[in-house]
Amino acid sequence: MSHDDGRHWRAPGSEPGSGQPREAAGGPHPGGWWAPIGEDAPPSSGGGWSAPGGSGGAPPGYGQGGQAPPGHGTAPPPGLGRPWAPRPGVVALRPMNLGDVFNGAFGYIRQNPKATLGLALIVTAVFSIVTSIGVGGYLSDYGTIMQETLEDPYGPTANDPMPFELWSIAAMYGGALLGYVGQILLTGLLAAVVGLAVLGRRLSMREALQVARGRMPTLFGVALLLVLLSLLWTALVVGLVVGAVLLGAAVHPAAGVAVGVLGMPALFVLAVWVYVRTSLAMPVAVLERVGPATALARSWRVTNRSWWRVFGILLLAQLLVGFVVNLLSTPFTGVAAVLSFLAPDAAWVPVAATALAYIGTVLAGALGTPFIIGVTTLLYVDLRMRREGLDLRLQAAAQSGEQVDADVYVPDEAAPGAPALAHPRPGAYGGPVSGGYPPPGGAYYGPGSAPYGGAQPGPPQGGYAAEGYGWGGSGHGGPGTSA
Repeated sequence: MSHDDGRHWRAPGSEPGSGQPREAAGGPHPGGWWAPIGEDAPPSSGGGWSAPGGSGGAPPGYGQGGQAPPGHGTAPPPGLGRPWAPRPGVVALRPMNLGDVFNGAFGYIRQNPKATLGLALIVTAVFSIVTSIGVGGYLSDYGTIMQETLEDPYGPTANDPMPFELWSIAAMYGGALLGYVGQILLTGLLAAVVGLAVLGRRLSMREALQVARGRMPTLFGVALLLVLLSLLWTALVVGLVVGAVLLGAAVHPAAGVAVGVLGMPALFVLAVWVYVRTSLAMPVAVLERVGPATALARSWRVTNRSWWRVFGILLLAQLLVGFVVNLLSTPFTGVAAVLSFLAPDAAWVPVAATALAYIGTVLAGALGTPFIIGVTTLLYVDLRMRREGLDLRLQAAAQSGEQVDADVYVPDEAAPGAPALAHPRPGAYGGPVSGGYPPPGGAYYGPGSAPYGGAQPGPPQGGYAAEGYGWGGSGHGGPGTSA
């Protein structure tokens, strides 16, 4: 047949004269290979499949109504779209993007407010008492100082280098340390809540306490190691300042200034880099049940080649929470400051200022801290999905119909009795590449895919890239990126 003989041939479902299928000519078909997650394919309005010149109808071997047999779901072609994944809990069981992480962090709070907000309120209320007393005394002193300065700008208060009471300063800093302890405790409680919320299980306060009870020594050990790292960084800063001063005195002042100007940004970058690499140690300690040093090392490995992504998401979460926290706490501290200024000698002002500061601190901490813990824990889950195929294990656990606990996150070599990772992707543990994902009804995506544990005929299917979606190691059809 010559080219002219076939010039009037058109693909099945294409518009006359277009030379391409209707879906390609008019954009992605809603429900076809490019269907968004969660949408069902609309019923076909045409006659279904048709051969060139033939009448509509299903090809031989297809079921009634032209439906595809099992194994021929609406899978995206390699490199296009995001594969279907079950969603038993707050996120779909596949590697997550920024929207998935933030939606999941909000979702677990909304799904289980009694455990999340309740625990946050209790812990924040207990560990914020000392801070609030210090803030109340500080604001009371501030009102008195402002009043005396307005009455006598050259009085003794104006020349006093430390016009505030020492006990208020000590209470604020001591309360900040206690608040850090409370945050560690809350992280241990809520990390387990987030981990099981991924699988759709809602922990009560009692169950969260039972899960985190045995992990508290490890969490405080992780916190102690982080404090030691902070002290080491502080020693480096002090050493840099002393070295710059000595260098300026011994050689030239410009040399000391240059060392300080170049060294301080370098130390700041070092601190941020180490913080991001160790930021997942708390969820690791709770969910993987390892020791403090192992948790830090595990966080270091999991964040490898994903530093920029983790840094960006954590920074955005901190900025968002900081804005909300200031929005909530500023009115209370502002009213307390105004009262201290208007009635500095009234006996009830310190009490009122302390109460207002306490309410603002508790509300801000109870609403902001659970979100940060949710983002951090979901980032940990996401990176393990990308590196180790954790999503396949979670899918198998969700589809088993059995009640699972936090042990599902324990890696195989740490717990020989833990369920094996089904088809782990190339990553920390190696092993065969993963097959397809099972859509509703049991059909599996991808040529050559098979149920969990089955053989994988045909060419192996690539897993997720470290930084993006898509098959064959590429994100959205392009080369995978990493940081």
